[in-house]
Amino acid sequence: MPVEGGRPLGSRELIIGIHSGLNASAAIGTSDGQLLYAVQEERLSRDKNHIGFPSAAIARCLDWTAARPDDIAGVAHGSLAVWLPRLSRAEFLALLERSQDRQTWRARTGRAIRRVRRGRPDQDALLRQGLAGCGLAERPISRYDHHTTHAATAYYGLRADAGPYLVLTCDGQGDGASATVATYRNGRRREWARTSETDSLGLPYLWTTFDYGFVPHEDEYKLMGMAPFASSERAAAVAEAYRALIRLDPADPLRFQEISGRGFLSAWQEFRPRLERMRFDHVFAGLQRFTEDTLCAWVQAAVARTGVRRVLAAGGVFMNVKANQRLAALPEVESFGAFPSCGDESLAIGAYYLAAEAAGARVAPLTDYFLGDPVDAEPPPPPDGCVVTAHDDTTEATAGLLSRGEIIARCVGRMEFGARALGNRSILAPAGDPRLVNRLNQLVKRREFWMPFAPAILAERSEEYLDANAPHSPYMMSTFATRRDRRDSLAAVVHPADHSARAQIVHERENPALYGLLKAYERRTGEAVLLNTSFNLHGEPIVRTAADALRVFELTDLPHLIFERCIVSKQGCRSGRPR
Repeated sequence: MPVEGGRPLGSRELIIGIHSGLNASAAIGTSDGQLLYAVQEERLSRDKNHIGFPSAAIARCLDWTAARPDDIAGVAHGSLAVWLPRLSRAEFLALLERSQDRQTWRARTGRAIRRVRRGRPDQDALLRQGLAGCGLAERPISRYDHHTTHAATAYYGLRADAGPYLVLTCDGQGDGASATVATYRNGRRREWARTSETDSLGLPYLWTTFDYGFVPHEDEYKLMGMAPFASSERAAAVAEAYRALIRLDPADPLRFQEISGRGFLSAWQEFRPRLERMRFDHVFAGLQRFTEDTLCAWVQAAVARTGVRRVLAAGGVFMNVKANQRLAALPEVESFGAFPSCGDESLAIGAYYLAAEAAGARVAPLTDYFLGDPVDAEPPPPPDGCVVTAHDDTTEATAGLLSRGEIIARCVGRMEFGARALGNRSILAPAGDPRLVNRLNQLVKRREFWMPFAPAILAERSEEYLDANAPHSPYMMSTFATRRDRRDSLAAVVHPADHSARAQIVHERENPALYGLLKAYERRTGEAVLLNTSFNLHGEPIVRTAADALRVFELTDLPHLIFERCIVSKQGCRSGRPR
């Protein structure tokens, strides 16, 4: 009988959703709409943004539910095209380098589009080939359109009622498209517009990232982080240059249009020389301005056409938290939400949602994003020379360390899904000490000097720190302006140029463990905010297990590691003595 983390599920059948390709992932839930577990392949392979088939993630889904192949009612794939080959980061970058040849790009893109349009049956065969190693090759399978799957994550995962909602998707490309505009009401979807992958708004960001020596699908946030340092005038001038590439289609402003008509890569090859003598910060600021302005005009056009003002969004372009801040502030928008970690890793969840809905389920919205593995009950032995102190509950002791200015790494509870650490696999520190930025970078993070860390703030006191009315941001998907009179309390977690913050707003119902820690810290210090950054080595995925956590702890100068019932401290730490 299937079990969830050791608990019987009764006779409910199970559905597995998967995404193959960049940042492969898998999710499992019941056919009556309860998502149980989800994990990215990178957390198991320890290869950041793992490109390939999610074999280990599928196996972990089966392990989590103690399921046999016969317990699986079906397997759902979050794109029409299936990707099996394993690509390393170096191979991926080499592929991008080769793709800059316009003839190679156009031939490859044309073949991909034709495959999708013809619905070639060998895609099912490829999927069965990938599933064979997990014993699932004979289970019923379904494949869903890439952008319809992205939209499903936003609607089913974030909806508060039956609708209507305006649901937007935007990314680099997938199944021949790069953006969609749809409305949902009572679970019924109406698509109003679809943009071809050759007219993608996401591609200027991808190719600028690559041409400036960063890794696409991984480092775009570094360009976004540099953008506020440039003057508004410089940003506006470069944004005007980018507008020669992509615009809203004059005949239908719900679609984007590559202006030259020759396809994006051909246009990019001609455009690149215009950037060569521009300062990099001006380029990044202009790219960010262009992206924000174009998205805002698109959303305004979609609201005007559909009459729907509650907006939900998914797809990699909406990982741009600065753009999300502007979209949420548009007067035409009543409410705005982007699905957490809405890159392609979330397609596994969307595929599960669609398959469960097709089975007649009422899919349950997200209540939290702690969908992964719990920490081992008994962590492995710590490195030599460490002090281990046992606690029935480490919350109060952790708050004590933080109140004395310590930096701690925390590995408790179930792992978060996606790109953001939400407290269970996090490094935490006081938010008011600006010296901690350099110290954290020296200890473990190795971040670019201009990149800020993020704050985790108690929900009931968020308006004291942020210049926003009742902000709701449990998954760090937007930035916020900060209050001038509280910036001393946020000195380590605001952007140094524009004083914005990518805040995590912590509610007790969504994140009781981190909420309890913040309350304990508040009682000691009067402050309701902590610095929160992901627990990982630079260039590696976030830690999953206690063994992963201990490895990073040993390889860095982190002073304290927090588990559920013990604290591991290195000798010589100011507060590492047994109690």
